[in-house]
Amino acid sequence: MMVDTSKLTKPTNRKGAPPAPADTNANLQQPPAGQKVPLQLKITPELRREFRTYAAERDLELSDLFRLVWSYYREHHG
Repeated sequence: MMVDTSKLTKPTNRKGAPPAPADTNANLQQPPAGQKVPLQLKITPELRREFRTYAAERDLELSDLFRLVWSYYREHHG
């Protein structure tokens, strides 16, 4: 059984028209000082679980625990 490709239509572009250059999302501007921004890391599931558990046991946000760890690291490793 063969398909008659002459009857198939070309799919339409569902994305719509691109935004005008004046309508950018300001993706090149820095966030205000003090605002939190995401940091993505690839770690093992076991380390992730341990880090989250440690923070939860001490009622810390993950970002606060990371900040403490980073400060300690810089003090002791330059």
